[in-house]
Amino acid sequence: MRKGDIRKAAIIQAAEQLFYTKGYENTSIQDVLDALKLSKGGFYHHFESKLSLLDAISQQRVEANAENCMKAISDGDLHAIDKLNCVFSFCSFLNDPSEEYISIMLRIAYVEGNVMLRDHIKISGVSLMSEIVNDAIQEGIEQKVFYTKYSDELGRIILNHIYCLTDDAAQLISVSKDVVATAKQLREKIDTYNYILETMLNAPHGSLSMLGDSAFSAINLVESDCLEAS
Repeated sequence: MRKGDIRKAAIIQAAEQLFYTKGYENTSIQDVLDALKLSKGGFYHHFESKLSLLDAISQQRVEANAENCMKAISDGDLHAIDKLNCVFSFCSFLNDPSEEYISIMLRIAYVEGNVMLRDHIKISGVSLMSEIVNDAIQEGIEQKVFYTKYSDELGRIILNHIYCLTDDAAQLISVSKDVVATAKQLREKIDTYNYILETMLNAPHGSLSMLGDSAFSAINLVESDCLEAS
């Protein structure tokens, strides 16, 4: 790895740690510089702003998710339905194991409406995951659990479907005022999207799920005021 790439990776790592410990809003570029004993010139050579740092963190996560997804589905004995559900678990930031990351993304990408950040994630996710989804669908066709004539195009379409669900769910969560009411609305939304997906694939009813329990846990981030900017 080149020296410049090493420095860029160090900046991203330091920024991510600060975002999680101090909070995104409470972290300044100077905090990142101080943590690394880095000059402003060294920072701005790689990044334009604090938001571009968050974008880089998100891109790294998308790439890591694609790599971890491939490892998770490498078991040749995994059924196509289980494999596809496993793939879905890596596709939405609402499925991320880090509450800190989910909270930051909800605030910056949805409460503050940063569409560019959301679009970058979608573009990268579709690019990296389409072939993986297509392969899982093809296995399902061979196992006779999916029935479709358009398997080559469905990977991209399904990933856009997942990102559309993520947007709808995140928008709902970001304005939540009532945990119970929001959870009910979220469940109805997820069930609707899952039904549409199963219809596209002619899959068994109730067999596919694009968002996990962490999406419901994210509602509590709003209720505990974690989404309020400091």
